[in-house]
Amino acid sequence: MTIYARLLGERGMAALAPECRALHKGDGVFHGRITVEVTRNPVLRAGLRLAGFPLEVEDAVLRFEKRGRGDRDVWTRGMAGQVMETVQWATPGGRLAERMGAMVAISRLVPAEGGLDLTDWRFRCLGLPVPGWIAPKVAARERPDAGRYLFEISIGLPWARAPVLRYHGWLDMAQAADEGG
Repeated sequence: MTIYARLLGERGMAALAPECRALHKGDGVFHGRITVEVTRNPVLRAGLRLAGFPLEVEDAVLRFEKRGRGDRDVWTRGMAGQVMETVQWATPGGRLAERMGAMVAISRLVPAEGGLDLTDWRFRCLGLPVPGWIAPKVAARERPDAGRYLFEISIGLPWARAPVLRYHGWLDMAQAADEGG
């Protein structure tokens, strides 16, 4: 069972549209497209790279693989010669934790409109809590769309007007190369 399925439970999984449920029910390889927009600020760009985020790409081919590894799930995203890999697990408080480099992002999964919103973000860096006044501001959602799983993630900082990173795209759920439970 995937981390998302454990956190959502039967009722939460049943609230998902088939496209979103297909992604979160088991392991698999999926294909789609992605656009990544990154700030021009060189210091912030360096920080994003250290956290494992990709450089900008526009409408690039995306290969998305998710695999369970015991009590963790590994998500690997390949695009335009770049790879972004994160590890996810459930916290004791029933939240989703995701490691990106030295940063751990912790959020709550909320079913909405057949998909999910990730809310109530908290962060740890090198094991220490990041105070809210300097913590990233994240908006993350997924939605179904006629056989596709749509995703949109935007990451900003309290003092920045525009997001420092935004990525969005889709996965074709009808063309999954591998599905498991």
